[in-house]
Amino acid sequence: MSLSLKWSIQRITTKFEFKIARSAESYYDVVILELSDGEFNGFGEAAPSKRYEQGPETILELLATHKNQILEISVDDAENRQDQLEQMFPHSYSLQAALDTAFWDLYGQRQGKPLWKIFGATQNLVTSSYTIGISDLSVIPAKIKEAMDYPILKIKLGTDYDHDIMRAIRAETDKVLRVDVNEGWKTLDDAKRGAEWLAEENVEFLEQPMPSNQLDDIAQLREFSPLPLVADENSVRPQDIPGLVGAYDGINIKLMKCGGLTNAKEMVDLAHKHEFDIMLGCMVETSIGISAMSQLGSYARWLDLDGNVLLAEDPYRGVGNQAGKIRLLDKPGLGIEKS
Repeated sequence: MSLSLKWSIQRITTKFEFKIARSAESYYDVVILELSDGEFNGFGEAAPSKRYEQGPETILELLATHKNQILEISVDDAENRQDQLEQMFPHSYSLQAALDTAFWDLYGQRQGKPLWKIFGATQNLVTSSYTIGISDLSVIPAKIKEAMDYPILKIKLGTDYDHDIMRAIRAETDKVLRVDVNEGWKTLDDAKRGAEWLAEENVEFLEQPMPSNQLDDIAQLREFSPLPLVADENSVRPQDIPGLVGAYDGINIKLMKCGGLTNAKEMVDLAHKHEFDIMLGCMVETSIGISAMSQLGSYARWLDLDGNVLLAEDPYRGVGNQAGKIRLLDKPGLGIEKS
């Protein structure tokens, strides 16, 4: 059965400006794929990050150049497919993720099974956090109000006014917090002070406190830190995981970093082998990307799959997210529908 592939750029807008230690955006351009065999349509999403790769225009160029090769890939051979995608697009992880997701979605629909069942997962997922990006202090009350139904908040820090941000948040809520610094603390002394301070603020863990190229410092921080450390920018691909032993307690797996569900499941297995706790995370994405990552949700201790609920309007429907409780569907594949 021959395949066809179409794609488009879609602009998605956030409810609030989404700011982290290195960037601030109020909208994102994502690339949406539809892979069809004439009976079923598999969806995929590329949400490229400036931290890891080129932008959406480059993705379109790559798709146009390699379209015929993509259509020769087998829907039924995930292992070889991942190798083929990595050879074709060695520096475009989100494009790998979009294509791998579309192939998996199509495969699940052909099998008549949801992908979580195919991956041996369950529908028993922990509660996802809701992310509060860096912002002016005056905006924090509105952001906390927007997240009022979510019991767990993930706070972005890595500024020169981190203490002010936390004071403003704690004036509004006493919820459990998770903190992501996105490589924002540059010295070991700063990171030690930050970890000690945050341990007194009902913070559950500390994510990527220092730049990824300072792994020795991060390992020293872990010996000192009263909080567990979770790798994000250090945890990109499966081959990264063995080198993180001794520096982190957990890893954050994201489709747009690792190249798709095939690699994400490999990272899950490697994390278990090396006794890391697992968080499944996301970029700002539509329900296509969030639904894909959620298929592996039962393997995770922590979930940060809120990219679609940060949007002013989501152009797709997939897994449900009610106050952080993600509801996996019993539909074949991902179960994606257009809004």
